[in-house]
Amino acid sequence: MNKEEFNKLKISEQIDFINSELKNNKSITSVCKELGVGRSTIRDRFKKANYSYSKDLNKYTFNEDTKDSLQELIQDKNRCNTSAIYDKNTDLSNNSPIVTVLEKSDKEIQKNLLDLVNNYDVLKEIIELHRRNTSVIKQQIIINLEDTETTTTTLRINKTILEEFNKFCNENKQFKKVDLLSQSLKNFMEQHS
Repeated sequence: MNKEEFNKLKISEQIDFINSELKNNKSITSVCKELGVGRSTIRDRFKKANYSYSKDLNKYTFNEDTKDSLQELIQDKNRCNTSAIYDKNTDLSNNSPIVTVLEKSDKEIQKNLLDLVNNYDVLKEIIELHRRNTSVIKQQIIINLEDTETTTTTLRINKTILEEFNKFCNENKQFKKVDLLSQSLKNFMEQHS
């Protein structure tokens, strides 16, 4: 089976396929490599369906705890007018419980929740990119100085502040030190005069 064929399968069929390969003494890594699908993709995809890998059983099993916490969250009527009904019937193909969320009063909420689930991977990637972006500048630095000549002078300055300023300048090489110092002094004078 190749990646395209695997991805076309229903999630229950994907789980069955992976579990049958694991039953044949293959590892998750080798099965994923044969399919051309990342192991983390399988993990995340199955996790969305409330399945997790059990080392003891060497297969993916349905996680009952996740279902219960989801039911509590959805039934919180203070947040929204939806309720969840969990159908305890089993799917004949893999004997796994089917979780069905029925919305009683607002179809739009149900549609929005399904859109979130369908775009889970994209949203997760956006959140991860945001977490990694530690160099977000809160206020944009604007250099608004007259074009005049510069002069050299000697100033006494707090050593720690100077070290932090030099570090800041090294991280923001798009600015000249003379411009940053001049704009800082100008801003100080404007705010305090």
